[in-house]
Amino acid sequence: MRYHDGSLVRLGDLVDVPIPSGTGRGRVVMLGDTYEHSDIDPSFLHWVKSEKVLRPTAIVIEWVEENPFAHDDPNCAPVGSYMFTDVDEWVLRAV
Repeated sequence: MRYHDGSLVRLGDLVDVPIPSGTGRGRVVMLGDTYEHSDIDPSFLHWVKSEKVLRPTAIVIEWVEENPFAHDDPNCAPVGSYMFTDVDEWVLRAV
């Protein structure tokens, strides 16, 4: 799996992803092409593997800063610390 610039996506990479308010920073914790993973909650990992919800072109990131989608609205679904995203031109390895 490679970033848009051709460099290899690796577990532990810090990435910047677009969010409505600008950019959010996460750490790559799972690769969709191999299901290789690092430091993931065991129950989340079990769900990802058993339901096969991770596409081969995607990664799972864990927010390293505050979750930009966190909220206190009881009318909306809760958010976790992980996000699925395709590795496209908008996912940039942080330097």
